[in-house]
Amino acid sequence: NPKPATLRKLVPPGDRIWADPFLWKRGGDSFIFCEEKIYGNPHGHIAVLRLSGDGRLAAPSKSVLMKDYHLSYPFLFEHEGSLYMVPEGGSGRSIDVYRCEEFPDGWQRQATLMRDIQYVDATLLEHEAKWWLFVTIKQGLFALNRDLFLFWADTPLADKWTAHPRNPVVRGLTSARPAGRLFELGGKLFRPSQNCLVRYGHSLRINEVLRLDTKHYEERKVIEVRPDWAEGICANHHIDWRDGMVVMDAQELMPATEMRA
Repeated sequence: NPKPATLRKLVPPGDRIWADPFLWKRGGDSFIFCEEKIYGNPHGHIAVLRLSGDGRLAAPSKSVLMKDYHLSYPFLFEHEGSLYMVPEGGSGRSIDVYRCEEFPDGWQRQATLMRDIQYVDATLLEHEAKWWLFVTIKQGLFALNRDLFLFWADTPLADKWTAHPRNPVVRGLTSARPAGRLFELGGKLFRPSQNCLVRYGHSLRINEVLRLDTKHYEERKVIEVRPDWAEGICANHHIDWRDGMVVMDAQELMPATEMRA
């Protein structure tokens, strides 16, 4: 039951937005990797924010990965002692994995999971000796905000993934599109998702995964965080929870004078 009104605000400078935040800790420091889009630039890129011990910004944002197409949703995971990132790069039509060679800003492409695919928000999960890939795909009658596909492989760096026989495992604008990493709590598995029925990324849902195997997938909505927890908030669509910290994003209507500052 996340309560965004209780969290500390991290407000970007007036010339940019931050979205899709993922937490990571290295030593005694905490970091947020996120999409950063500077107004006037054609594409967003991946940036990192370093936090102080009390959760405040300790330094200006720093670009860590840029391409000639839009990047967002920098999903982070560890495998065999190394840190990896799967940024959303749907315009590049491939799901690429980058290995961290020098933390936090040295990233090299390590693998390509899928090619020639129009997708968003690829999210990995290690569960019961398999790696699972959750991703929404646009193809034929399937839509990016409406159809969630599931695949599995023995390693997160595989270039061949087995499609789940129930694909798309979730259909509907209210709960298909991923909204952050899956997490366990109290022995249960939960998947955050976006409710895009009103508009893209309007609100955040937390779904309990009831069954996940090579033949079945089932989930149920537990709670929905709507953008009504503070004046001026018009959307909230992402969450990450790691090592006792939680980070969310929100879209807030700002006064015109602040936008120009």
